Amino acid sequence: MVNEKWFTVAGEPAVVTAARKKILGEFEDLEFYPEGHRYVLHDKTLPSVSNVTHCFIREPFNEQLQAKRYAEKRGQTAEYWIQQWRQNSFRATTLGTKTHAYGESLGYLRAGMPERICPSMQRQYMPQYGFLAPIHPKEEAVLKFMNEMPSSMHLVLNEAQVYSGKNPSKERNLKQQLAGTFDMLYYNDGSDGQPAGFMVLDYKTNANLANEYNRRFGRVLSSPFADMTEEDLSLYTIQLSLYALMLEDIGIPIISRRIIWLKDGEYEAIPVPDVSEKLRQTL
Repeated sequence: MVNEKWFTVAGEPAVVTAARKKILGEFEDLEFYPEGHRYVLHDKTLPSVSNVTHCFIREPFNEQLQAKRYAEKRGQTAEYWIQQWRQNSFRATTLGTKTHAYGESLGYLRAGMPERICPSMQRQYMPQYGFLAPIHPKEEAVLKFMNEMPSSMHLVLNEAQVYSGKNPSKERNLKQQLAGTFDMLYYNDGSDGQPAGFMVLDYKTNANLANEYNRRFGRVLSSPFADMTEEDLSLYTIQLSLYALMLEDIGIPIISRRIIWLKDGEYEAIPVPDVSEKLRQTL
């Protein structure tokens, strides 16, 4: 049975076609339910990459306590500040979801597959011009990123679900099974002078990735990441290594992990280090 997500792109290197087929085949038994963001493998719900990543925060945010402190210092009630924070979080999450849908759709459109544009993006698509209109500065940043991507980069998959535990060497597998969804996997054929290989890329729409307060006062993540500041950049570094680890377990070697930080009409491509060995020894 051919996976419904299966596709090929005219002129792509054979290694790209083979990698896509490998990924879709290896992980086709994983089910994803957007409601509740649940991953289910053979009737078992797996922890998500994002949830596990946050386990390395030493002191998780205590909403009630912090709201009380805010109210004492800035006025209003604790309930007022909780509402403000939750509304801002909802707004940011909604914008992030929409921007990711734009990025996924534009990636497939550029690969010659307008039929794979997300339903939520259809009203922004002008088929007569092959144009997916950006209607927010974050989407303009995605468009700029895509416009500046070299022709040496070939799309493998967007928004693909993967899980751990498939390394043929059992001792290399994580002790617990995790699942997650990576934003983008590309293959650089090396024609731009850069090393050839697979690259995991992830869109981020945060206002900031660094936490200057935590950097100033030396607040770090828990072991084995006590050398990393407690901030989004560190958490995303761990996140991308987990995605790469899952792909490497099925024989897809990853040479680079990059955050594509989307700003207002601009973007920054940030390479992050490989921390997969620490993850294999810890999780």
